[in-house]
Amino acid sequence: MMKKSKLITKAWKQMSSRVAKHKAAAEEPHIPHDVPKGHLVVYVGKEEESYKRFVIKITLLHDPIIRALLDQSKDEVYDDFTSGDSKLCISCDETLFLEVLQNASPRNSWS
Repeated sequence: MMKKSKLITKAWKQMSSRVAKHKAAAEEPHIPHDVPKGHLVVYVGKEEESYKRFVIKITLLHDPIIRALLDQSKDEVYDDFTSGDSKLCISCDETLFLEVLQNASPRNSWS
C-alpha cells in the first residue's frame, strides 16, 4: 500500500501533466478543420453581428479589388485587430463581395 505522500505526489504529477498539455494546446494557432490548404477565412459584412464567413483561396489576396477592400476595411476594423481578435474582416455588403469574387481573375478562383 502506497503512503499518503506518494499518492499525493502521483496525483500532482498527473494534474501537472494535464495542465501542461492544455496550456501547450492553447498556445498553438487554431486552424479550422474546414479550411483547406491554400485557403483562408474572411468575414464580410457591414456590422460585426452580421458578418458572414467565407473561405477563399489565398491567391485572391493578389486581386487588386480584394486588396482595395481590405485596405478600406483596415481603418474601419483596426480596433478589432488591436483587441486581440485576429479575424480578417472586409467591411462591405455581402452582395458586392460576391460580385467581386465572381469577377476576380479565373486563376484566383474561390470556393
